[in-house]
Amino acid sequence: MTVQAFNPSDLSQSAANWAVSQRIVGAFAPHAQMAPNLTLGLDPGHLLNDTTLVEVGPQSVGPFIPPTSGFRIDRVVVDRSTGAATIVTGTTNSLNPPAIPAGKLPVAQLHLQGTTLTITNDIIVDERVIAATFTPPARRVIGFRADLNGVNATISAGVYTLVPVTVSSSQAFNIGNAFDPETHRFQPTAAGFYQVNAQIHYTNMPAGKGCNTYIYKNGMVFGQAATTATGGGETVQYCDVIYLDGATDYLELYGFYNPGTTTGNYIGGQISTTWFSAAYIG
Repeated sequence: MTVQAFNPSDLSQSAANWAVSQRIVGAFAPHAQMAPNLTLGLDPGHLLNDTTLVEVGPQSVGPFIPPTSGFRIDRVVVDRSTGAATIVTGTTNSLNPPAIPAGKLPVAQLHLQGTTLTITNDIIVDERVIAATFTPPARRVIGFRADLNGVNATISAGVYTLVPVTVSSSQAFNIGNAFDPETHRFQPTAAGFYQVNAQIHYTNMPAGKGCNTYIYKNGMVFGQAATTATGGGETVQYCDVIYLDGATDYLELYGFYNPGTTTGNYIGGQISTTWFSAAYIG
């Protein structure tokens, strides 16, 4: 379509102005058919889904089936993703139109009578929400927090040990079910970048010995945080942003401390001291 600066007036160029503005104000406009029948005509429309522009051609909706007696209010809606139009049938003799289904945009109400033989413009109520046709991208909410739920974990000196965190404590959560409490792996199905945080609390650590928190990606060390014990308990925190492909990539929490320490070492199970978390950020 040829475009120009919009200049509403009664001059000869007003017809061209209307052609430019019609793309916005005429999107999914409902109307009777040129030869009225029991269907409804919709003008072309468009939707923006994330970064995809969806162009939708003219549509014919129906046929509508009027009530056998009394009256009924039906609705025409379009899908937020595809723009496909459908009918939502109302309740006979109810003054309330049917609810707008999730994922749909309202286009029109039709006030049908038992005597309705054709759909005419006088029984159509335009209820388009133009701004809503520019649909914002759906927000992804994926994340978890896992811990040891008060149970200490055994760890041997010099052994890289999977920390068996779960999501059963009062502070744990698993939005999107991407964390598997059986394998202790975080493996989301949405590709993107994830904020990853972890903390391990070591007990009974002699001074001078190294304590480490590791994040494994696909069974191999991806990143680590380390500290040198000063004697007693030591806490080691890790944070990073990691890309996961949404298919095969997974993360695990591992612990490690240097050999040569005394017996009785373990990872503290308190939910506030040893934990593993991640959240989708984009």
